[in-house]
Amino acid sequence: MKTIAVILSIDTKEAEARFLKKRIEESGHKALVIDISARGVYDFVPDISRDEVCLAGGTPPSALKSMPKNEAVQAMIDGAKAIVPALYAKGAFDGIISAGGLQNTMAAVGAMQTLPIGVPKVMVSTVVCGNRSFEPFTGIKDIVMIPSIADITGINSVTEVILGNAAAAVIGMAEHARRLPNDGRTRIGATLMGVTNNSAVQAIRLLEQWGYEVISFHSTGVGGRYLEHLIGQGLITASMDLSLHEVTAADVFGLGFSNGAPGRLKVGCEKGIPMVVAPGALDFVDVYVEDFKNGIIGDYRKRKYNLHNNAVAHVKVFVPEAKKAAEIVVERLNKAKGPVTVLLPLRGMRVDTLPGQSLYDPEVDETILDVFRRGLDPRIKRIEVDANLTDMAFSETAASEMAALIER
Repeated sequence: MKTIAVILSIDTKEAEARFLKKRIEESGHKALVIDISARGVYDFVPDISRDEVCLAGGTPPSALKSMPKNEAVQAMIDGAKAIVPALYAKGAFDGIISAGGLQNTMAAVGAMQTLPIGVPKVMVSTVVCGNRSFEPFTGIKDIVMIPSIADITGINSVTEVILGNAAAAVIGMAEHARRLPNDGRTRIGATLMGVTNNSAVQAIRLLEQWGYEVISFHSTGVGGRYLEHLIGQGLITASMDLSLHEVTAADVFGLGFSNGAPGRLKVGCEKGIPMVVAPGALDFVDVYVEDFKNGIIGDYRKRKYNLHNNAVAHVKVFVPEAKKAAEIVVERLNKAKGPVTVLLPLRGMRVDTLPGQSLYDPEVDETILDVFRRGLDPRIKRIEVDANLTDMAFSETAASEMAALIER
């Protein structure tokens, strides 16, 4: 038998709490109902009361009544973020589900984001639809977001189906869930994106042939954050970071399709894990075509670019931008507490950068290379590879150096 936490504002979602509890119990499992109501009166008796949640966040329950609504809601969000991971650490539940509008969603997913990757998390929400980013809701955790279709104001023909399916989903996940291992095994994190794919995939295949496990991350705005998080958690113990495009997007331009992963490399450098790093994809920024044509980074006619697809343009950076991106990377690498090898591809840092191709700009590329040559701490090993980053020769060097750092 599994226990499923049901976290809801019962003052407005009493019917939903009763429905989810019944569905979970009918399946042979136990429901642990956690109340995150900020206001209201109701008959349902939860397993974890509003007062317990409020106290966990550091607010006396008696203070809720005199607080403005926004402050009361925040007090319950703080409490949920404190009590949910504490309950999970005690083994109180195996999965968690919630349903509601914006207020309930933000409180519930805030609590879910404190839980480890692998713990089943399901949120039925009125606000995960339309032209909205999922970033505020999922963060860097594996939260399943289900549009509610109808407003969540009781049980009817639509909400019964949606909530029933959501309950079945979290129950099924809890019954078959697997947790991320914490066995001290060597695991390599690798970064790639479409324009550096060949390089990373070829290197990964070699490392796998040699017996290593490699977990790859798509470095387009969130992959780098996932990588850094798992390094911090100890699951990733070595890094083959061949695609640093997120540095250009987040730290140089602060915009674009791949914006969203500031501070790349910092966690790996701080943790002192073995790192093989290359300036892959550091030489361009990806922006939406409409924004690009409307001048978001200046007159588009003055820049070299190609269209990745009809929505996104890949734009070669100018020399000052390239210099800044490389300097940021070098500054972070120079603070590394562990062994680092930097690989410099002398014939381009992604596809479409060879002579005659759309993003060929030797001055930009040489600027990046020069910053690394001049700025890297002498203790950091530097290897120059006479190849494009996507060539097999570069992949072989990356794999060999990664294996050598781990074995050393």
